[in-house]
Amino acid sequence: MKKRVAVLILAVAAILSLGLSACTTAEEPGIYSVDARLSCFIPAMGGIEFGEPLLSSTEYTLSENGEMYITLRFVKSSVSIYSITCYTFVDAAPPATGITNNSDIPSGTIGYYDESGNLVTENVTYTLSTDTALNCVQEEVNYVDSVTFPISEKKDSYSLTLCINSQVMGAQFTQDGYTASLTLDWDTLEALK
Repeated sequence: MKKRVAVLILAVAAILSLGLSACTTAEEPGIYSVDARLSCFIPAMGGIEFGEPLLSSTEYTLSENGEMYITLRFVKSSVSIYSITCYTFVDAAPPATGITNNSDIPSGTIGYYDESGNLVTENVTYTLSTDTALNCVQEEVNYVDSVTFPISEKKDSYSLTLCINSQVMGAQFTQDGYTASLTLDWDTLEALK
């Protein structure tokens, strides 16, 4: 009887140690790809999704000192509004006219909202493309091709602010107007470097 109890205790201990070690596994410092979806939806004009076609990839970076970042990679894209094709892009410096903005946030602001709903632009960085896109006042401009922002924890979604422009019109997506929502699937993390 004592032998059976001892074997049973050892078996339970072995199973528990396997389960606990699997639960505590963390990723190593590095850069990872992660599946994500950017939704920048405007319900007018029959409902148009501007964000999803612009997001080409998303990366998660874990630094050696434990800091975490998300990098969004953007491309030029297009959407059709009725019979008009709008060639869209993320714009950091939109013109004073032609941009719909239903908030007090200046058009072209790039940032995210914290847990309290406050806009954060500090430590948010972006890069501009080497090629150009035509904006809503018919100027050729360099567009935003990446945005990086720090995170304190891995959440399933983040609320962003950014301006999407085109040769027809543009809009600043904010928490107070048309919203921009980034949704991530952390189960898809795959090391890049």
